[in-house]
Amino acid sequence: MPLIAACSYDAGTMSRILRLFAIILLLVLIATAWIWWNRPAKTDLASCVPADSLVYLESNGLLDVVGTITNTEAWRSLAPYYGLKSDGWQNRWLTSIARTTGIGSAQTVIAARAQVAFVMLDLNQSSNGETLEFKSHDALIVETHTSQMRMKPVIERLVGDLARQTYGRPTFERIERDNSEFLKWTNADGKRKLVVSFDGTVAIVGNDEQAVSACLAVRRGQRPSLSHQPEMEDMRSRMKADDALAFGYVPSAKAPELFSQSIPLLLGRLPNEIQKLLASVSTKLVGTVGWSAHPFSDGIEDRYFVSLKPTVVAQLNPTFTVSGQQRPKAWGFLPGDTYSMTIYNFYDPAGAWEALKTTLSSQVDVLTAVVVTEFSKVALLPYGVDEPEVFLRAIKPELVTARLDSTSERALVIARVANETTLKQFVVRRFRSRSSNQKLDKDNLVVSADGQLSATFVEGYFLLGSPEDLRHCLAARARQATLDFSPENLSRIRHYAVTDEKDPPAVVTYSPDNERVRAFVSTIRAFRDSRSSAVVPTDAARSLSGLPYSEVETRLVGDGFERRTRSPLGLFSTLVSFLSDT
Repeated sequence: MPLIAACSYDAGTMSRILRLFAIILLLVLIATAWIWWNRPAKTDLASCVPADSLVYLESNGLLDVVGTITNTEAWRSLAPYYGLKSDGWQNRWLTSIARTTGIGSAQTVIAARAQVAFVMLDLNQSSNGETLEFKSHDALIVETHTSQMRMKPVIERLVGDLARQTYGRPTFERIERDNSEFLKWTNADGKRKLVVSFDGTVAIVGNDEQAVSACLAVRRGQRPSLSHQPEMEDMRSRMKADDALAFGYVPSAKAPELFSQSIPLLLGRLPNEIQKLLASVSTKLVGTVGWSAHPFSDGIEDRYFVSLKPTVVAQLNPTFTVSGQQRPKAWGFLPGDTYSMTIYNFYDPAGAWEALKTTLSSQVDVLTAVVVTEFSKVALLPYGVDEPEVFLRAIKPELVTARLDSTSERALVIARVANETTLKQFVVRRFRSRSSNQKLDKDNLVVSADGQLSATFVEGYFLLGSPEDLRHCLAARARQATLDFSPENLSRIRHYAVTDEKDPPAVVTYSPDNERVRAFVSTIRAFRDSRSSAVVPTDAARSLSGLPYSEVETRLVGDGFERRTRSPLGLFSTLVSFLSDT
């Protein structure tokens, strides 16, 4: 009997255990199904963007961008001085839970799940006396992957806070139009606006109603979108957009317009003839433009690509051969604290220049070709060279330009001599020479008649620049205070250099990125506290001065120009400052 009772007891216990296990299994299956159903699916934000847009930028992981930036050396060294710290919501584990399940505060869930895109619909310039003014219609699209009831109050509050920080005391309006609600904040003079509207799980923020309405119309199928266009899909693949922190694209139909409109932003107001020339040439040369950002070491690498017409690449390829030299001996002339420098690695500098000029001329009409030829004769005047072909034929493939400090009015040129006689004739003609009779370290310094330019020959090298810059270089060389003898400064300059590249770049530029980093950190601080001071803390200034130089590589590849920039914070530092001014 005891044996039978024990068996009965064990059978009952086992039955209850099995029922409990079944219940637990069912709950797990329900929870798994709920998590799977609730998990955010990646959305193609280009489906909300008009097909005729000028510029498109996207990031499918906002917190991935934030995490990468806060892990850079620049952020880690500067943030404490500005009172900026990583918040708890950036914890990876909590972020993963919020992203997958939607459990957490609305702001946390939105930040964890958000995909964002920026679109510039157009860019117009107008003249106000001697000043050029630019106006664009822009929109920021945020796919929150969160119900509108939950996300709308959060987005409305964030945009309102931004408007008040930016505009002071803006006027607020709530407008109903075309079956949509628009919330609008306007500054005191009525010239700047922030507008937001919602559609499903998407929030669209723009600098006017026109930009927001255009994106809403595309999302609702009332206008063609940028999504699935072959050009953009090709660019996504080339730029490895799926693995990137962010991706950008300019359609081939819009790239020439953007190029010609942007030149005055970089070079200032230009004569109408030059504007027309640039517009004409860019239409014949430039195709699609792409950008992507990736983590790199303790900084960020930005990759740019500009596609060129096949005939253009065919003409440039034979002469754009790279010498392969990464660290030129010419650095032995540059002071250890040199501000910026560019290395040109062309095997045949004169051939590359001639091919560039010929290619440009071949893509335009006869009259414009004459303008191109005349323009090429003065293109190197900022470097003191008025006959580019003569100068470039007289040098070997080691050419460096540099600015010794941020206030230098002109760049210094250092080139390895191929034909000293030709270069001396260039100096006599260009300078209308008079010898200064001043000797520095056994080298003659020759100064031009107007005292603006000077030149000298030193151990097989030709130096051309302002008298002050050349004296500085020669004195540094005599004291062994050049870059070659400044390992700390050289380390900052070469911090992001890749020594084993199979395809060496044609052009490499090194320059400090301190100002962009400072502006970025100050902007983030101002977003968090509008009362914060713009003054850079003393300790922060020291950290800024110790940051690595940015490195910019440019090369001609199979079907266009590729440019890679490695820097402390990448293009994000510029984009944040731009968006804050929009």
